[in-house]
Amino acid sequence: MMKLLIFIFFSGLILLTSCTTQSLVTRVIDGDTFEISTGEKVRLICIDTPEKGESGFNEAKEFLEKLILNKNVTLEKDITNKDKYRRLLRYAYVNDLFVNKEIVQKGYGKIYRYEPDTKKCSEIEYK
Repeated sequence: MMKLLIFIFFSGLILLTSCTTQSLVTRVIDGDTFEISTGEKVRLICIDTPEKGESGFNEAKEFLEKLILNKNVTLEKDITNKDKYRRLLRYAYVNDLFVNKEIVQKGYGKIYRYEPDTKKCSEIEYK
């Protein structure tokens, strides 16, 4: 009986770490950060795009706007909920399109591994 309870407990933890939510994107801040209808900011994990003032910034931001602005996205949590700037750390999907991967595959960003949130970094990197 005790083994069953332990199994159920850890199964619940696994489900909690891979929870998903639906959100409407209301603003794109840069190529890897956006705001959702709750007012929260979301930072896409496993990727990095040029910062304001760097070459490629406008292109990366515009690409993300075309993908997600004013659309409902599915947000998936890895391990960490928020970063030090209080942004949600998430993988994002529009329908069946994996947004984080699309940004890297199209050349608007690069892989950025920041432990412990690396569950899908290899998938993003692989063409």
